[in-house]
Amino acid sequence: MRNWEEADIKPMTAMNMNEQVMEYFPSVQTEQHTKEFIKRMQNHFDVHGFCYFAVDALDSKEFIGFIGLCHQNYESDFTPHIDIGWRLKQSAWGKGYATEGAKACLEFAFKSLELREVYSVASVINVKSIHVMKKIDMKKETTFIHPKLLNNNRLKECVLFRKTLI
Repeated sequence: MRNWEEADIKPMTAMNMNEQVMEYFPSVQTEQHTKEFIKRMQNHFDVHGFCYFAVDALDSKEFIGFIGLCHQNYESDFTPHIDIGWRLKQSAWGKGYATEGAKACLEFAFKSLELREVYSVASVINVKSIHVMKKIDMKKETTFIHPKLLNNNRLKECVLFRKTLI
């Protein structure tokens, strides 16, 4: 896991334009959206010392997506909060990268950043991400209608998971 580089734009754009990867998002994302996302993550890292980190497979050094932590402040009863999230390209699915990376991020959050809690959100139909949340010992808090997805009937009902420092 590392900060973002210019070289990440092309592989991240390819991932963001893949309909299967973006199944639980309102739409695929263009290269411009991807560049804006990467710039936001670089700025977030500069300010906070963390972000949704770019991830390379250790064996091949190939870019496979992102896993990390990010401030969220959309309108809800539980924001602002620190979110843990991930998005990996299809060839990286089912290999344990999301779980392994998320566990490392939680350790970093609690030990290095001294956070007391971390949240994760997914659409209720995103069973793969919910499975990862459970594997990293996050506990379901509630379901809610995501304010950024109000116009998307398929995705707007979301689940909130939380992990607290023991």
